[in-house]
Amino acid sequence: MKTIAERLKEAMDRIDISQAELVKRTGINKGALSSYLSGRYAPKQKAIFELAKALHVSETWLLGYDVPAERDESMYQSVNIDIFRLPLLTPICCGNGGFADDNIIEYVPVPSKGLSDPSNYFCQIAQGDSMKDAGIDDGDLLVFEKTSSVYNGMIGAFCVDENEAMCKKYTEVNGMIILQPMNSDYDPIPVDPLNEHFRCVGKLKKSIKNFND
Repeated sequence: MKTIAERLKEAMDRIDISQAELVKRTGINKGALSSYLSGRYAPKQKAIFELAKALHVSETWLLGYDVPAERDESMYQSVNIDIFRLPLLTPICCGNGGFADDNIIEYVPVPSKGLSDPSNYFCQIAQGDSMKDAGIDDGDLLVFEKTSSVYNGMIGAFCVDENEAMCKKYTEVNGMIILQPMNSDYDPIPVDPLNEHFRCVGKLKKSIKNFND
């Protein structure tokens, strides 16, 4: 994954914009911009939004993810597909077993078919191949419906302590919670039901293939 500094420089080269002009367009001071370009400091969410808007790229791409640089709602509009813009969250959950507002990377366009109120959903990008047998590949965009519980056998998003949120199949065996990968190369993850930091944060509603293409 590329660094934010690398993506910033690349985006500036794409439209041939100077640092002075970027400062003017974003309101970010020259010293802060220089620190972002050198990689000394990473921009916070508000700065990422302003930089992405000024450089005509998506926030997700600017953060270094392997996704298209261009904002992608046009591909749905061109075929008359209605969309919601849903929050795309970082993989990292908080110590209380959930997400904070700072976890939002950007709002991504998602076809609205099969979804209700957009405030009920969030998205994450699948990482790795641990769920490949469920048809979930690395880089897929996963849409989760917010919920604090799922039924046995359902695929959901789960936070454990301060680790990355996991997309796994929820199973219960003799009172023990098991987060089950859908790939035999990976081991099941046992969870103590008394772990106060464990949370179910969503159930899988849909996945969008080839999000990285």
